[in-house]
Amino acid sequence: GGGLVVVPPFAVEAFVAPVPRRGVGARGGGTSPPSLLSAAAADERDGIIDAVIEEDATSSSSSSSPDPSDVAYRRYEFRTVPKEVRKRKRDVVREALRDLASLSLRDYNWRSSVFKKNEAERQMEESLARMMGEDPAFVRPMDAAEGKRGPLGEAEKQLVDWLSSVIEEEGNRARRIAETDGTLVRPIESDGGPLADLERDVVSFVESIRTAERERWREGKIRPKDLEEGRRGPLGEAEARAVAALEEIGASERMRADAIRARGGEVVRPIDVPGPLGEVEMKVLDLIEAERQRAKDRETAGRLVRPMDASSQSALGDAERQAVAVFNRLKEEEKERLYNIKKVLEENRPMEADRKSLLGLTEAFAVGLLRGPQLFVKVVDRVKELMKSEKLDVEDEERLMRLAPSLNASSTEMKDVDSDLETRSTP
Repeated sequence: GGGLVVVPPFAVEAFVAPVPRRGVGARGGGTSPPSLLSAAAADERDGIIDAVIEEDATSSSSSSSPDPSDVAYRRYEFRTVPKEVRKRKRDVVREALRDLASLSLRDYNWRSSVFKKNEAERQMEESLARMMGEDPAFVRPMDAAEGKRGPLGEAEKQLVDWLSSVIEEEGNRARRIAETDGTLVRPIESDGGPLADLERDVVSFVESIRTAERERWREGKIRPKDLEEGRRGPLGEAEARAVAALEEIGASERMRADAIRARGGEVVRPIDVPGPLGEVEMKVLDLIEAERQRAKDRETAGRLVRPMDASSQSALGDAERQAVAVFNRLKEEEKERLYNIKKVLEENRPMEADRKSLLGLTEAFAVGLLRGPQLFVKVVDRVKELMKSEKLDVEDEERLMRLAPSLNASSTEMKDVDSDLETRSTP
């Protein structure tokens, strides 16, 4: 009924020491746990052993009679696990990291092949359209022509280019991890890329802060801005800018207080003295004056006047004008894209490309259901039109009878021309 318990080395002595091994040396049949622990530790290079403590209570029916004083005696045996069975935690982590990198590399190869295939097909379609003298059709905003690409297209193109660079960088990093024994490769250790540049900037920022703080501690400075200008670091520069702004505001407020005392307590506004608060007050007053002028324009015109249409220009008018310009560009861009989407759908409809396929049959069935009611309505309208028709007058009937021979002659001539062309084209 003994149990197997795995314990770390540092807990072995604490677990074994309270239990005395009485008479072991006298019997000469065993070795104390500390000596075994020392021997096992000497065999390990890094001082770490994996031990299995087998606890076996001494049975009263054993052939060797125990010492009466060792009634609660327990025997502990230490066995080191073989090296080929032992797996350290770092080996497990490295193996898991290598497997994860291998899966990421497979996913990268698959996605890269699909992306390259789609891009090659799109470029081929664009080349064929240009050879035919037509503008290439597109669906995504970024695929528009260079001159017709709007804000959405530019934003999507920049984002896709950035993501493509990140994917390529991560694919190369996964390949390096998979080819090694699972050693972690940081983005900053690669040749280059967006993530490498980002990590390099972060590391440089943190290192500059650490360097500045070490210099500040070495020189005994209290505030980060007290260092020299070239050694302040980001925290010192930020504090210096904040302190300079506060000092400028304080100087202007002291100047305003002196002006108030000089005028005998008369109020002096911040705009009357130089300083940041005066500039802010000036912009606010300009905005208020422009809004007052817009209210007068509304009373004169008898309708609502937008800030961009007011006689007095203001910050609100400029902002609205820029927003309207961006919105108009987006509107034109989406109109052009909608036209191209319709063109692409007409050229690549499943019911026309492969009517017997699943998508072709589904589209044909759906189109038939939608066109059925329309056809029925057209038939009903035609029947109503025929029911409301009247008999022709005598003059109209005679006129039609006179035109009938000429119509028949023209149709006969057309048939003769067609037959002559067919005869000449036949070898």
